[in-house]
Amino acid sequence: MSTANQAGVVVRGSTFRVVGYAASILVSFFLMPFLVHSLGDRVYGYWALAGAILGYYGILDLGIVSAVQYHVAKALGEENPESANRVISTSFCTFGAIGLVVLLASGAIALGAGRFIAEATEARLFRSVFLIVGIGFAVGFPGRAFIGAISAHLRWDLISGVGLIITVLRTILIVLGIKAGYGIILLASATVIADIVTYALYYAILRNIQAEFRLSLALASWRTLKEVVQYSAYTLITKVSDQLRFYVNTLIVSAFVSVVAVTHYAIASRLALSFLDLMIAVMGMLAPWFSLLLGVRDYAGIRRVLAFGTKISVASSTMIACSLVLYGRGFIHAWMGASYVDAYWPLVLLVVSIFFDVAQLPSVSYMFGVSRHRFLAYQTLGEGLANAALSLALVRAYGLIGVAVGAAIPMIICKLFIQPVYVCRESGISLKEYYVGLLGRSILVPGLAMSVPWMLLFARIALPTLFSIGALVCVQLILAAAVSYLLLFDRSERETMAKTVFGRIRKPSQVAASEKEVTIAPILTGKVSVAGGE
Repeated sequence: MSTANQAGVVVRGSTFRVVGYAASILVSFFLMPFLVHSLGDRVYGYWALAGAILGYYGILDLGIVSAVQYHVAKALGEENPESANRVISTSFCTFGAIGLVVLLASGAIALGAGRFIAEATEARLFRSVFLIVGIGFAVGFPGRAFIGAISAHLRWDLISGVGLIITVLRTILIVLGIKAGYGIILLASATVIADIVTYALYYAILRNIQAEFRLSLALASWRTLKEVVQYSAYTLITKVSDQLRFYVNTLIVSAFVSVVAVTHYAIASRLALSFLDLMIAVMGMLAPWFSLLLGVRDYAGIRRVLAFGTKISVASSTMIACSLVLYGRGFIHAWMGASYVDAYWPLVLLVVSIFFDVAQLPSVSYMFGVSRHRFLAYQTLGEGLANAALSLALVRAYGLIGVAVGAAIPMIICKLFIQPVYVCRESGISLKEYYVGLLGRSILVPGLAMSVPWMLLFARIALPTLFSIGALVCVQLILAAAVSYLLLFDRSERETMAKTVFGRIRKPSQVAASEKEVTIAPILTGKVSVAGGE
């Protein structure tokens, strides 16, 4: 596949990711109040608790998916299908063994439900739900190998397309089942069925797009596993740390406040994490481009992409964060009801902290793209541990607000003062240029474009429904985007954005030879391997 064709595939994949994720957000926003009001705060709290515990099973991925992506892509480039099959088969068998661990762990947690749920009936309900979802999780675990292999072909469009179809079908099944009175057991069963069908479709896709694909136990080897694990080690540390950063707080709320409070905190957390996931879908495609530019030694191009990507990421994040802060209270009221408005201030704190995280997505992609993600792994681990410690220290005195503050402080410090310093040093961008020219201006321009019209006009408009809130937010976003396009980006950057929209993406070979001779930083002169970013 030529560079131009790869560019088209990547852009199409990014578009599908955004569309698919936008659809999942819409489904989630409309499905959550339906489930809460149908099941009740307490039962839904157990469902959220089960989901939080199961989220930690994702750690058992061990970062192998990103390693599969790297090694399969390398094998495809070398036209070595046998090597690709060895990596896929080895990772499939490894994930199968991990699935057995998941199955045993699910059984142990389900049997011990009575230790942390006092009421016997509710303990039995939680035990049944957790066993169903845990078994499904274990059975589907080997299918993760197919995700890495498909993404190695740059076919995120196919992955996202399957996700969109499954989301729609699962939602229909859940709504019909809950209305028929099947309750939380149906919710768990529908989730399991959807996951199994998803991985089956991934297998079918891989067989279709990869010539000479073969999945066999005989191809699995300890040598291949060692190569995979060596690559995935730092990705694993990052994944573990992300669990501490984003999911430990639900367990803390459950343990020190109440199960009912889990539902209220989950509202704030769901909105804030949707912000995070949406920005990852938008900006998560930069890592392969950094690796591509590195491959042709276009160091000036790497610097341009990092600076330009930071502008886009910070400006987009500012507009979305302002929308959540300015309209969050009214949105929660219209979405969930007046009794859940106490989730607003935790939402504000989480949004502010996550803003600095998503603003750094281009630098995260940079570190993965030039294989400098070891620093990111250790930084994220420190941030996650600090989050857990501060949340535990503050939850008793300040409840939900204390937990949100405990999550916000480490994230803001790391993403505003530590990570930028490291990335600027490695890339050759000066701290003044970053904090003033990139971060400062990219916050100020869209921030004023969002807040000034709101204070002068939009704050006075009554917004009783989700539709009216959504319509006004869209108007504000369009206005802020237009102002940012004209005032934040220079002429060449606007031209680049216009070309990208129409698919005329500049090839690295088209960069002037004089630009290629510019060395951004000593770190880029060594041997670097492609890594799998966000």
